[in-house]
Amino acid sequence: MFPSVFVEPVTEASENKVIDTGVDFLFDYETRQHIMKGSALVKCEDLRKVKQYIENVLRTPANLYKDYIKGETESFGLSIYNYLGQRSLPMGYINSELKREVTEHLLKHPLISEIKDWKGRREKRGLNVEFTVVLTDGSVMEMSHTAGGIDV
Repeated sequence: MFPSVFVEPVTEASENKVIDTGVDFLFDYETRQHIMKGSALVKCEDLRKVKQYIENVLRTPANLYKDYIKGETESFGLSIYNYLGQRSLPMGYINSELKREVTEHLLKHPLISEIKDWKGRREKRGLNVEFTVVLTDGSVMEMSHTAGGIDV
């Protein structure tokens, strides 16, 4: 009377999952302050959340802030900042390590699906990197950052 195998039908709504990434507030990296409208913090849209996450990864040296690593098995930030400025390491090695670390950290974000077109070149005060971030919805962001002196 009852079927021996039950197959649940797949609906369109289950394929288009909405990923909740929480609440984030706009931050201006030049003034180093959150952006406020009146007396309230301004919330980020998803694309801006991803940009701020990328900026935080690129700007944060590993193990600098203990709040980032409470209860975590991995450190947040880039350990490559420990090696910048050392003449004993080839710039190619530093570039490849930076690429590896950035890619590993960024792929942890639920909205990022791929990092591609990595370009690194030596600048007078550090290493300038450019890369493309592909999001899960197919949109693309071009990013550029100079890893050099830590400005905390």
